[in-house]
Amino acid sequence: MATYYRVLPYNGTADGRNVAEVVNNAMQGKLNCTGIIELGSGEETELFDERIGYESVILFSARAISSFGLPFIKSKEKGKAIVGHPSGADGVIFDYVVLG
Repeated sequence: MATYYRVLPYNGTADGRNVAEVVNNAMQGKLNCTGIIELGSGEETELFDERIGYESVILFSARAISSFGLPFIKSKEKGKAIVGHPSGADGVIFDYVVLG
């Protein structure tokens, strides 16, 4: 499950402490752009994440040794990506990062 860190309010009411907390978290790598995916059966798995857009880059990190390598992105749209992988990869878990 993803951990979400504080974001600044859109109405411009953030004070210096709020800004410092958000910036310091970002500088320490604590970003709201991570998640976990478990691959399904077949050769593709749908990844639903509201942070995904048409221009997003999605990076994967294996949680265990995998004989087939990293999955890849077949297509992207707002809030969803199709992740390609070899059949027989069902149940394999990856962490992912969405950038952009």
